[in-house]
Amino acid sequence: MSKKTVQAGVAAGASAVLLVALLAYAKYTKPEPVDAMGCGQDVTGKTVIVLDTSDDVAAQTRKEIIDRVNDAIERKVSDGDLVSVFTVSELSKKNLVPAFAYCKPRRKGSEINENTRMLEHAYVKKFEKPLKAVVQAPIQGSKESPIAQSLIDLSLSDYVRSKGNANLIVFSDLMEYTDRFSLYKCSSGNQAIRAFRDSRGATVARPTFHNVDIELNIIPRSDTSAAVGRCRDIFWAWFFGDDDGPRAGFTPSNLPG
Repeated sequence: MSKKTVQAGVAAGASAVLLVALLAYAKYTKPEPVDAMGCGQDVTGKTVIVLDTSDDVAAQTRKEIIDRVNDAIERKVSDGDLVSVFTVSELSKKNLVPAFAYCKPRRKGSEINENTRMLEHAYVKKFEKPLKAVVQAPIQGSKESPIAQSLIDLSLSDYVRSKGNANLIVFSDLMEYTDRFSLYKCSSGNQAIRAFRDSRGATVARPTFHNVDIELNIIPRSDTSAAVGRCRDIFWAWFFGDDDGPRAGFTPSNLPG
């Protein structure tokens, strides 16, 4: 047998082994089936973004909200995690549904067996653009701001409850006001807590969270007095006081404006 024949046989054998390896790799890296929200069978991480749209905000406040949402998506959300966005207005009392809900898709993959351009295209079309459209949508305003009720309802939903990491990111002035309760009349934190409990009747008066990292991004309101602001802060510290687990956290942060 000639040397060239041996070399050709070795090359053919190596090519066959490589082909088998690539086919096996493709089989085991085949994307799992996803549902209408782009989610696999086992979603472990969830991030809920709550936008209070009851009152307009300054241009710099709006820009910072957009920047912080983008940062949270990059910093806190892993591929496959469910991201949902809820806007709060007077309609939220009876119809609290997400304005956006989709699992974050992969935007990078292997050049060997995946079309990376298609991954990027799908990420932008199905996730990035729809999310941006909701976050940047014009604020319509509202007669009421049931932010507390909305957060209680969300705490009882599968949008927040998770087997893995859960994040709740709120953008609001936190000035709850409805026909049954208003923080604009707040003079004492303890009195406000009692009044809110009474306004809830036989329903849940304070949310219970497990292993949820909570970020409060507070929209400034110059027409709110310092005394009312202090009363508001006491109320919300109590409101978010039932959160346990190794990742439980509560971080208030002011927005510019």
